[in-house]
Amino acid sequence: MSSKLGPLLVNEMSKAVRRKLPWFGVFAVAVLCGLIFVVADQVSAAASANAWGYAAFSMHAVFSDIGLIVLLVFSSMLMAEETGTGTIRAALAAPIHRWELYVAKAITGLAYMLFISLCSLLFSLLLARIHFQFGDVTDALGVVYNKTTVLKAFAMGVLLSWVPLAALLMYGLFISTLVRSSGAAVAVAICTMYLLDFTKHLLRIDPYIFTKYIGYPWQVLQQMAQGVDYQWQPTVWKLLELSGGCGLAAFLAGLVLFLRRDLNH
Repeated sequence: MSSKLGPLLVNEMSKAVRRKLPWFGVFAVAVLCGLIFVVADQVSAAASANAWGYAAFSMHAVFSDIGLIVLLVFSSMLMAEETGTGTIRAALAAPIHRWELYVAKAITGLAYMLFISLCSLLFSLLLARIHFQFGDVTDALGVVYNKTTVLKAFAMGVLLSWVPLAALLMYGLFISTLVRSSGAAVAVAICTMYLLDFTKHLLRIDPYIFTKYIGYPWQVLQQMAQGVDYQWQPTVWKLLELSGGCGLAAFLAGLVLFLRRDLNH
């Protein structure tokens, strides 16, 4: 049987586009970006330093809370929505492999993550442009970082921010495979994420929780925007190792679970 991954992926993307939930996520981050624009200069010096600082602050704020919830809700419904309603059996009645369906779901989730991230970045950049210029980073003594250096650092930050977000998507997909009901899957995904976040210091598991790196790239870029010396290393290697490892582990665990699951009950 030839691979059906391509048509499956097109089908999953089409279903995502037709649903209201993904577009509500875009609306939610747009509203949040607007609220951040109103209060940014009152809560952060980095936000009023220049356009770069504002954009980094806005992205950090978006993916400290609402952005994560939007991504978790989407990913935790990817599989559970079909297993809960029983439509998964009809999908698998076609001549396709289970792993193909799972991979198509994973790629759809990652595509939505990129879409939300880029939409949030676009909103942040447009709002930053209202009050600031995207130029050199300067201080009283002159230019600290020229525009080219800042652009390169900003591009690096955007790319790095996708690694822990991708791990978060894989975690949501794993929960979606583990829990059959979409509503229960959403609740479990969100509750466990916040429970781990609140107890990680008490349980001394903070070094093993990848979510702490979600805001790291934006924190570094805020430092840069203020003309402060900034460094990606060595923390960036920990970000890549922990987030990449957790994301891969969640993906493989969900895949194995889906391949072994009896979907007739």
